Amino acid sequence: RKSNNEIEIGANEQEKGANHQITSHDRAKNVPLLPSEPFFQRLGVSDKDGKPKKGMASKLRQCQKFCEIVGHLVDTSITSQSSSDQVTTISSADMGCGRGYLTFSLHSFLSKKYSDQYNVQSRGIEVRPKLVSETNQIAKELGHEFVGLRFAEGTIENVVLGKKDGMIKGEGVDRSLNILIALHACDTATDDALWSGIREGADVIVTAPCCHKEVRRQLDPYLAAAKDHPLADVLRHNIYRERMAETVTDSMRALLLEIANYSVQVFEFIGGEHSAKNVMITATKCQKQRSESERKQLRKRFRELSALHGVERQRLAEWMGESLSEHKPSQLS
Repeated sequence: RKSNNEIEIGANEQEKGANHQITSHDRAKNVPLLPSEPFFQRLGVSDKDGKPKKGMASKLRQCQKFCEIVGHLVDTSITSQSSSDQVTTISSADMGCGRGYLTFSLHSFLSKKYSDQYNVQSRGIEVRPKLVSETNQIAKELGHEFVGLRFAEGTIENVVLGKKDGMIKGEGVDRSLNILIALHACDTATDDALWSGIREGADVIVTAPCCHKEVRRQLDPYLAAAKDHPLADVLRHNIYRERMAETVTDSMRALLLEIANYSVQVFEFIGGEHSAKNVMITATKCQKQRSESERKQLRKRFRELSALHGVERQRLAEWMGESLSEHKPSQLS
């Protein structure tokens, strides 16, 4: 699990960020937040003139890009809401938020864009109590705009097991548009986060998975035994086998989210020249249920993908009660 919800920025972006200062003129054209925002200054990202501090140019651009992506998803979700299902609150939960760079950024962005129409509530969930205390104090000192932001000590496991109430859904509201964020949760912790979002009916889910160990552990022995596998000459190379484990894992997650009635996108968040861990999975809840025949076809494709790569267990499938074989029940159903 990378600390501080860090999504790597490519080398070209780092160089660009180091040589280019974002000015106030950029906001309307290119960026959702002014680099001179007080919270950026308090977090040590920029100075009072909006100039990134040493080593923080990529972090600033990361925050801006993240807000652009989530803002688009929120717009899409709000637009698709039925007239009888009036949203009163936009509520976000950032699992494993670290120092809260992205949590503060998204809360500020959503507050500025939607506060005239909606109550904006944001939650950062972090396992380290010192960071929780520090970020809560910063939010308190920043004043009115951040009244709806708070940080709480907890883990993804706490949320999945129902030990932290009110983490995902808005508290004390009639109808909230719920956003679940889990970036760089290691291995099956991403599946746990996805399940907590699905179970709680999150309207928007944003994840950036890493450490795809579960499928890799099954792929290796399967390929050792399956000498006539159609991809044997590709997957005999360790680097391609690692990439395939990542690709298969996230493709299975995408299919499962579709089975759970989400519209899914999987894309490269940043350039791959600096980090291989650059895939982002976003999901927005569909307002119209998929037909049973559509879900049956998705399950067929999911099982075929699993069988081709010798995958017999997958954490999110187990949480959802989805079998990887027509004749084998789910482990956690």
